Amino acid sequence: MEGLNARGRVLRIVATLVFGALTLAGTFWGDDTAFPFAPFQMFAIADKPNEPVLVLRTDGIDTTGRRFELDEGNAGVRRAEIEAQIERFKADPSLLSSIRESYAARNPGKPPLAEVDIVEVQHHLRNAQPTGEITEVVLARYRP
Repeated sequence: MEGLNARGRVLRIVATLVFGALTLAGTFWGDDTAFPFAPFQMFAIADKPNEPVLVLRTDGIDTTGRRFELDEGNAGVRRAEIEAQIERFKADPSLLSSIRESYAARNPGKPPLAEVDIVEVQHHLRNAQPTGEITEVVLARYRP
């Protein structure tokens, strides 16, 4: 096995210096769009120590009155998909009908959904520690 020739060593050194310079610049002036030369800001920002942590949940209420969480397994919807479109759902809750239809297709024989809710679950903090207090706010509701 042979070692690198002079040209190969120079190319590796130049590539390392360029990558290092881009990463250093991205660290100080970059944002998410400059990844991998800048950190993802969404993972670098801590929640405020006395404000609630917000989590979205999608609930279904079937015709028997039972409330349960809708997820990828039973309705084909992931929380990230809901979070990405929350403003659309708030503006037009009838868009949630597609989740109702998806649930019906995946769960034949089960009672149909009478309602689909997007719920914001607020986990309250004091000094960055959970207080145990949880508030739930319905952001969008669809009833056919």
